[in-house]
Amino acid sequence: MLFLRACTKDDIQDAAQLMCAVYAEPPFNEQWQYERAKKRITAFLSGIGAKGYSLNIETQVVGYLFGRMDYTAKGDVFYVQEIFVNPAYQRKGCGSMAMEQLRDELRKEGVTKIELHTLTEDISFYEKNGFSPSSYLYLEKKI
Repeated sequence: MLFLRACTKDDIQDAAQLMCAVYAEPPFNEQWQYERAKKRITAFLSGIGAKGYSLNIETQVVGYLFGRMDYTAKGDVFYVQEIFVNPAYQRKGCGSMAMEQLRDELRKEGVTKIELHTLTEDISFYEKNGFSPSSYLYLEKKI
């Protein structure tokens, strides 16, 4: 059974190492430098509303989930910035269990919605877990 544990600064190094390994695999094929990944994880755990969780099976950390609270006129929203699971544990229900436990944890805090953006290749995972496309469009501009 998978459970979530709140991250601390002690998790940053392990999370950065796992992030480098996960994103080196398809569909990402990204070569993250460890120091850059460490900076990203540190940023995820910084500031008001920041939350991070390790995904654990017994004593084994199998992934991480990071996000941030967003306080809107319609209620509190949690924005998932990053979720990644060790390739050895992918497609075994860990991500789904993590999203379910996250929902339960946030519901206790009065959060009304979880939002995220993802690659089109990953959309079926999120749809299977009850997410649907929103009316918002994700835009970007290179500078």
